[in-house]
Amino acid sequence: MSFAIHRGFRQVLLCVLVATISVVIVAFGYKSWKSSEQKGLSTLGRFNAVPDFSFVDQDGKTVAGVDLKGKVWVADFIFTRCLGPCPMMNSWYAELDRNFQKSNQLRLISFTVDPEFDTSAVLKRYAAKYEASSRWRFLTGEKDKLYELAIKGFQLATQGPKGVTPDFVHSTKFTLVDADGVIRGYYDGISSEVVQKLLTDIGSLLRRGGR
Repeated sequence: MSFAIHRGFRQVLLCVLVATISVVIVAFGYKSWKSSEQKGLSTLGRFNAVPDFSFVDQDGKTVAGVDLKGKVWVADFIFTRCLGPCPMMNSWYAELDRNFQKSNQLRLISFTVDPEFDTSAVLKRYAAKYEASSRWRFLTGEKDKLYELAIKGFQLATQGPKGVTPDFVHSTKFTLVDADGVIRGYYDGISSEVVQKLLTDIGSLLRRGGR
């Protein structure tokens, strides 16, 4: 009988040991995951807040900066007659669009830098070419306001005399903006790695409520 008691005690001890090890493993795994998540977030910068704006999209509807509050969004500046980097940039946007088809927390915003030509009707046909979903908005409006937003709001580098608005602005940068309207990163829009980088950083922001 004492042997049975002793064997039972060993079994209980073994169960306690296994349970303790399991708790330690889970705790270590959670700590490692949190550390990895924080490390991913720490790579994101924090730049200036995007000033408010109001333009018209491809459907003729007004889209303002305040409409994007609470959403994570990516911005770029393109034009439909561009035969250089724009088609590649749009293809990356289309890939992002497909990757987030089940999420309502991401917006893709393409501002035209050729508003005299890129009317809402032109942008609508252009959006259809890339099968853009409702989360991808193409915006047009007054040229001076668009350029001021690009230069002063997004702080995109331009050529020409300092303080003088150039006749034409174009950038191949993608800009990641968080739910508070703060710029968190700039990305090379013609790099083959840009989608993966953005997927990682967008995912990090979304897991933290967009901030």
